[in-house]
Amino acid sequence: MGTCNVLIDRVFNIFSGQGGLNDRLAAMPLISPLSPIGSILKLSAPMDAYEKSASVRYPVATIYCERLKNTLMEKYRPLSGTALLVIEIRVSGARPEELDAQLNSYVEAACQVLEANRGSWTEIATYPGAYEVKFQAMKPGGKQFTKAAHIEFELYISR
Repeated sequence: MGTCNVLIDRVFNIFSGQGGLNDRLAAMPLISPLSPIGSILKLSAPMDAYEKSASVRYPVATIYCERLKNTLMEKYRPLSGTALLVIEIRVSGARPEELDAQLNSYVEAACQVLEANRGSWTEIATYPGAYEVKFQAMKPGGKQFTKAAHIEFELYISR
């Protein structure tokens, strides 16, 4: 199995398993409870293309590996460097003024999952704890609006 596939599988297990995204969301003190993440997908294609060909339940989280960088930091290892992984969270709704608050809560829950899982993830990857969140502009999506955030984080890899 390829390095990216192993890493994506591990991220998927962390975010969908016990203590994952929906568990963190349920534990958050929110004024009005939010729906749990409807779909967590391992996806390397653009979400827009995937939505047209499959049934997706919102809110949705997609996980993919954006970059694998072999910097040869460790001598005599065939692969040592970093992998940039991304979790994209998308929300949809008829009222655009509510989407920002909803998306912020989902992002906060995802960041809590990352913060709770620092350290060794597999025999080849370690997560040091840093991440970056990028918010996208709201877009019309069918009869409703969609808004997305990308949470990017690097894993140190060595095999």
